[in-house]
Amino acid sequence: MNQKTILILGAATVATVAATATLQAGRDRDSRPANLEERLLPGLVERVNDVRGILIEAANGPTTLRATDAGWVLSEAADYPANEEKVRTLLLDLRDARRLEAKTANLDRHERLGLVAPDREGASSVRVTLSDGSGATVETVLIGNQRTSRAEPAAAQMGVTPDAQYYTLPGEGPQTFLAAGKLGVDSRTLGWVNQEFLNIDRSRISAATITHPDGQEVVAVREDMGQNEMVVRNIPDGMVAKAPSGTAQLVGALQRLRFDDVRKADSLTWPEETISTATFTTEGGLQVSVETMKVPSSDEPETMITWSRVSFDLAPESEDAAQATGEEPGEAEAKEEGPSRAELEAELTELRAATEGWAYALPTWKETSFRLRPEGVMEPAPEPAPEPEPGPEEGAAPSGATDSGTADPVPLKMTPPPEGGGI
Repeated sequence: MNQKTILILGAATVATVAATATLQAGRDRDSRPANLEERLLPGLVERVNDVRGILIEAANGPTTLRATDAGWVLSEAADYPANEEKVRTLLLDLRDARRLEAKTANLDRHERLGLVAPDREGASSVRVTLSDGSGATVETVLIGNQRTSRAEPAAAQMGVTPDAQYYTLPGEGPQTFLAAGKLGVDSRTLGWVNQEFLNIDRSRISAATITHPDGQEVVAVREDMGQNEMVVRNIPDGMVAKAPSGTAQLVGALQRLRFDDVRKADSLTWPEETISTATFTTEGGLQVSVETMKVPSSDEPETMITWSRVSFDLAPESEDAAQATGEEPGEAEAKEEGPSRAELEAELTELRAATEGWAYALPTWKETSFRLRPEGVMEPAPEPAPEPEPGPEEGAAPSGATDSGTADPVPLKMTPPPEGGGI
């Protein structure tokens, strides 16, 4: 092979390598987004603070959030206060979501990306529509299937968590996009409110009384605050407290109390003959009254729902300790463990503001804590043990005994010798 041939082959090799590199570079460009800074919802970047309404549509129904002067509320829950931080996070996540690359604009291919109407049978998509104060749409996006990023395995090895990727359909046109961001929108209606409406720690409860409309009553007192159960009081004749007493549920009744549904209290009818009242008292004198009624569901009459409404008060300050020490009322209590009177008054104000005017549907497993009946903590007293059979009368002489206390001699019985003589 001469030198000219070698030069020609060398040039051909360089050209081939260059062409391969160019082709690979083209492929790399095709697999990368054309503009890493392109927002999924460009209209939201400058108008995120103009959003006053959020509609989330999913297979389980709509969720409507509205901004009011008092804050965000949930329309489907009688305008109950929404979780403000969660609403704010949703808006910022939608604003920051980015388009990675354009996908199909063919309507016939949308279904394979999960981009179908949320009310369609079997749909898993979620549509979010943002509106301003006038009700005009700021942005809208349909969120379909999540796609596993090719970079996730390698990123995980380096301890990096890349943004999740979703197929999306922003706006009203047919053009779809693969987008990156936190687009896993919560489609649960009650997921947008704080379902925990009361939290009074079990360590604070000192007494509980449950009164039923038929006059039956359960009274329990926690004589030892370190114990998990109470002592049942006012036990009628013929009954005794169960062991265990069954009062442990009263101690924890108000801790992390959640609702399954919420309504305006005045939207419900509260017949007196159906209402049971449970009153709990803390060591410092905070009183919590929970009125409950068990009624059929308006949607499913065969299902019973326990609705509750709560109220709060403070027991009068005890003057006994103050009189004994010459201190002003309230000073003796302040020296003990637990919240001061001023702290209790502040707590009272906060609790009333948060719960006044609302009715809460209690979980089925929790209702007994507020509707406990006497048979739940008492039982019939055991039958007394039968008396032993009476024995001989104490001090009586045995048969045949003389007055002197000695028995009469027993005559000997003589046996006659056998016939034929003796020895």
